Amino acid sequence: MLLSINVRVVCIEIFYSVYFFTWISAVFSVNITAFIVASILLSSLCFAVLFSSSEKLGLPNTLNALLVFSLFLILLLIDLFGNDFTTIQHSYYYFSQNFLLLFLLLTVPVIIATRDFVSNRMITKFEYDLLLLFVLLSSICLCFCDDFLLLYLAIELQSLCFYVFATFNRNSDFSTESGLKYFVFGAIISCLLLLGFSLIYLSFGCTSFEFLSCLAKEHADSSFFLGFLFVLIALLFKVGSAPFHSWLCDVYDGAITSVTLLFASAPKVVIFSIILKLFFVVFLDFRDLWSPFFLFASVLSIIIGSVSAIYQKRLKRLFAYSTIAHTGFILLGVACASINSSGSIVFYIVIYAFMTVLMFSILLFAIMAQANFPAYIANWTSSGSRNYTFVISFTLVLFAIAGIPPLAGFFSKFLILLSIVIQGYYVTSLLIVIISSIACFYYIRLIKTFFFVKSSKNNFWISTPKRQGLEFNIGLLLYLNLVFAFYPSLLLNITNSVSLVLF
Repeated sequence: MLLSINVRVVCIEIFYSVYFFTWISAVFSVNITAFIVASILLSSLCFAVLFSSSEKLGLPNTLNALLVFSLFLILLLIDLFGNDFTTIQHSYYYFSQNFLLLFLLLTVPVIIATRDFVSNRMITKFEYDLLLLFVLLSSICLCFCDDFLLLYLAIELQSLCFYVFATFNRNSDFSTESGLKYFVFGAIISCLLLLGFSLIYLSFGCTSFEFLSCLAKEHADSSFFLGFLFVLIALLFKVGSAPFHSWLCDVYDGAITSVTLLFASAPKVVIFSIILKLFFVVFLDFRDLWSPFFLFASVLSIIIGSVSAIYQKRLKRLFAYSTIAHTGFILLGVACASINSSGSIVFYIVIYAFMTVLMFSILLFAIMAQANFPAYIANWTSSGSRNYTFVISFTLVLFAIAGIPPLAGFFSKFLILLSIVIQGYYVTSLLIVIISSIACFYYIRLIKTFFFVKSSKNNFWISTPKRQGLEFNIGLLLYLNLVFAFYPSLLLNITNSVSLVLF
């Protein structure tokens, strides 16, 4: 009886909170999502400065995490009530709003997985949640940015948080080394990005996306082409595309696994939305200039990500190279720059992002059962004999990521390949099919390690006490994987309606 009363009270509070925030958004004409995140962030900063060191007033780390989760539950309801997937509004705000919704939908399971891991590893640092809030605020600003100045500031705010996150494990020399490498490369790329924006401003005299999209190709000069090249290099670095991928493998392997999950999932979706808006809207007239660059980077990413992963012995490093290969598939759709490819790109981003969250949730689930992280593939030998249900779930995810039909990953790759075939890239599509077939080897080798490789050592046992959040993540995302496998048109109709506003 008491539980039902509490549930009703919580539902009533959520309803009035949603109504209140929606009313503020309508009256004051502000982005309520960014407003709430900024308010929570400022209040958390004030508390950290004044009371975090107090024994009586210092709040535990989990309370701030509860505030963050409640915040995003309210934000999700606001965005769900404010969107209409069936009607295409001819406005780029619709595109940005729906990518924000995707970002929030990804952030909630990321926070759930992170909270279980942080509490299990006794990471009770107040700065962790503050940095997470900064990442969320910068990502929301990136979703709605329509000017190079705002774009640069938001990217830099996100990057500064990532530098700290990459070296959060201070006891690991490898983590410190990889974070320092990331910082040095990131600082150079930030200079290139700022220089590129400055050269474009010098050429056209404006930084607004709206004005730049109206300018004709004939108005471009040499300073614009040089600045455009710098911006392109910086964005390829941010998404971890070859040949600017060297930082990604070290950072993924050196950072703590919850941070690796954050790097690989939600913020990356926002960077891809920026690429779509810049090159499908602002610089669409310059397609002959940037399409060969994306085509080269995409093919090189797929080759390096697929071939290099074969020689990896560490699990997270293998997944890092897999991420590079998937980034190549997305950029392959960008190189096509057509109506068909835009819907395929958004579809691929959604599938890839959710499968990444699912894969790392399963990995975190296994890590929390061990005192030492089973970092090497050899540590997983015969794990299927003692953890059959868990390993079957892991195998299903690996098949989906590899693109084995009829799982969701197959349809995402198929749509990208169909887009490049329509554009006439027959040799490229044949090469990609061959490389993707080779890439299935390391996924199958991992599955072979689970079930068929015998080990003389004691196999680890995965128990399930006090990890309800991760269990919820894994169950829900596995269910979505199967739904998208048998009803891909359900998601494809939504992604097409989101992407069509770009043309």
